[in-house]
Amino acid sequence: MKTLAALVGCIVLGTTPGLAETIPETMQGKPAATAEGQAAPNTETDRARVIPQLHILPPPGSGFTPPPPDGPFSDIGQALADRGIYLRALVVDEFAANTTGGQGQGKANSLATPFGTDLDLDKMVGWSGATFHMSINDSIGTSLAAEHTLNAVSFQTRFKTYHNMRLSALSLDQDLFDGKINVTGGRVSALTFFNASTIYCNFQNNSVCFNPAVLPIQNKTLSFFPYGTWGGRVKANLSKTFYVQAGAFEANTSLIPTNGFDWSTKGGTGVQTAGEMGFQSASPLDDHAYHVRLGGFRNTSPVSDPFLNSRGVSRIAYKGAALVHDEGQTGWYAMGDMVVARFSGDRQRNLTLFGGMIGSTADYTQFKKQTLLGLVLTGPFESRPDDTFGIVGSYIQLGPREVDFLRASRAVAGGTDPVHNAESIFEINYGYKVARGIKVSPNIQYVLDPDNILRPGAVHQSKDILAFGVRLSVELGAVLGFPVWR
Repeated sequence: MKTLAALVGCIVLGTTPGLAETIPETMQGKPAATAEGQAAPNTETDRARVIPQLHILPPPGSGFTPPPPDGPFSDIGQALADRGIYLRALVVDEFAANTTGGQGQGKANSLATPFGTDLDLDKMVGWSGATFHMSINDSIGTSLAAEHTLNAVSFQTRFKTYHNMRLSALSLDQDLFDGKINVTGGRVSALTFFNASTIYCNFQNNSVCFNPAVLPIQNKTLSFFPYGTWGGRVKANLSKTFYVQAGAFEANTSLIPTNGFDWSTKGGTGVQTAGEMGFQSASPLDDHAYHVRLGGFRNTSPVSDPFLNSRGVSRIAYKGAALVHDEGQTGWYAMGDMVVARFSGDRQRNLTLFGGMIGSTADYTQFKKQTLLGLVLTGPFESRPDDTFGIVGSYIQLGPREVDFLRASRAVAGGTDPVHNAESIFEINYGYKVARGIKVSPNIQYVLDPDNILRPGAVHQSKDILAFGVRLSVELGAVLGFPVWR
């Protein structure tokens, strides 16, 4: 780690001349935005995002351009940016406590500090269209779900089971044919690219942020930040309103506990693949800007049946090794978002609706289907144009074999309560911008018919969970005055 940090430091020091002119900043996680009256952004400006999604973002699809960097180190940050060097760091603290429901009541707090660099190789060495990315993540803290309520979906997105500093992403991306083709490869995670949106992390519950990925994450179908493996993606921007992309990634869950510097493939179990086609408005400044994503994904790794043994009967009743499904697992998704209203002619203040479905084709996965619907109101008050108000709800169906396993486990424990085959998760929150780069988001989360996946032998069905949370996000680059890579 020290060697890598020193290398980045040498790059910074060795390529930075005197101070340069200030240029407008654009926030990460969206195409370079333009103010009204300038040329609208289009899909040809897209670049692969392998950096941690920020919580301090312009409103979804608004086209809003934030002011130039302003902070104690803005001159230094701009000088670095003019030489193609962008530094970033994010601090996210998430607290959650439940007052009712679950297998128990308690409180938990988790802290994550993802940081890294983006190097524009065109500015640095004249390599046209090429960018290098590195991300490191450090997570500590406790989990309300894992330690108290014992349901599978976390109330704190940033909580990670393993508390270590790890290399999360190390990649090179290349634009070809004036940006119509983008190729990315290296140590990356699949869900960085597929079904991605800046909308999702307006919420704290893991049913939505980073990605509405209860299925691909809980079923271990696709890799997710900060757990990068070898992989790559190709995206073709066929027009301003239509694109297709496909990717392939190493499936290797044995690397999750590591620090990310084990680049061998000896623990690999298969290959993850994903494809997506997207339909979007020509400009995020359109009155009703939209983005629709249709995709499919697959993991060839063998899957252990949660209920049946190798003889095809109950593992709970007859013991024995789990039945292994060598065919792996396959899934699909149809997701989208749309600006349904803008207020007082202000392109920044808007109401965005989003939703869709994600499903698995197999009955032996932990979760079978997720349906969600939500809204984000940006600028709920004219005097608070950067605040957000969000509501989201998810209906999540468990896999049939997982339900059989939970029922059998409860019966063996002496319980008679029914096991629900689905649960619903809701969140309502308000994002309050304290200052540039600093946001506080209190939230209320409610789980109806929660699962007992983390305690399958629970005698009693968990009561509905009412939890209160708060997230503090500090985007250090914005606070210090550093530009963000476009």
